[in-house]
Amino acid sequence: MTYATRDLNTVPGLRLIGTAPDKAGVLSFALKGFATVEVGEALNREGIAVRAGHHCAQPILRRFGLETTVRPSLALYNTYADVDTLVAALRRLESSRYNY
Repeated sequence: MTYATRDLNTVPGLRLIGTAPDKAGVLSFALKGFATVEVGEALNREGIAVRAGHHCAQPILRRFGLETTVRPSLALYNTYADVDTLVAALRRLESSRYNY
């Protein structure tokens, strides 16, 4: 989780939600300028499975000023390469907003 948290924090416009030091393998985030469903669909096209939505957590999301987030769930079988692939895809998506 430390590796993923550190690398996700380098993506411009990405806001991690919930930064407890001893959290489980769930990382929720929002990417400025994109609806969470857009992010989820873009990652899906690259073969990266995430959930996008309110995750039955509307009260806490609203406390963070959000209605929805993107949520990749990491497990024991995920590798550093998996995290690198996610971060690279998010960087491509974030940079694509300037290509319109």
